[in-house]
Amino acid sequence: MLTVKPLYKPPRSMRATLIGMFTAAAVAGTFALSPLPNVEIITFMAFIAGFLFGSRVGGLVGAFSMFLFSAISPYGSGLGYPFLLATQIVGMSVAGVVGGLLRRPLQGFKSTSFWARYLFGVVGAAVTIFYDIITTIGFMYPVIPLSNFLSVFIAGIPFTVVHVTSNVILLAFVAPPVVKSVKTMMGEVEVSSEEVYRVKSTAELEHGEAEGHERATRMHP
Repeated sequence: MLTVKPLYKPPRSMRATLIGMFTAAAVAGTFALSPLPNVEIITFMAFIAGFLFGSRVGGLVGAFSMFLFSAISPYGSGLGYPFLLATQIVGMSVAGVVGGLLRRPLQGFKSTSFWARYLFGVVGAAVTIFYDIITTIGFMYPVIPLSNFLSVFIAGIPFTVVHVTSNVILLAFVAPPVVKSVKTMMGEVEVSSEEVYRVKSTAELEHGEAEGHERATRMHP
């Protein structure tokens, strides 16, 4: 029977440090990319923080990063638009939480495998669309009637396409090697379920052959 290695949980003393490091990288990186409309790495950082260290860490990275970036954004502080800011924080928190929820389903796969890349990309598209939907509502409320949601969202589709495309590229192609590198630095070697099964089968076969040879030796001294 294959044994499943327990998922890594950072000790409480490390959580604040991890959240601070990922938040700083997310905010600094998004500021660096701010000349590019709707391109950010908060989703990326929150997602991989969640995938590596759990939904709680990922969700808090998303929330703190979005709050800090929105509060001191070069395009105007989000503090003057509390409902929009709240939806931004919720949207980015979801990215981190979802990253954590993928830990168990992908435990038997290497982070650079096709299946992991595919899921990272699909989930990246889904959480980005969710973010754009709820922040559109946050942008409209309470000035623009919510009955106009569809027309407002359609008007922003070009920006949504850029946002979704950039996040899919980041999560499907950049996140996997980053995750693998961080795991390597933590001393964790990724092994797929197929590799575990092959090693176990080989060991059982060799053990069976050894037992057979021992029985044959006893029968024919």
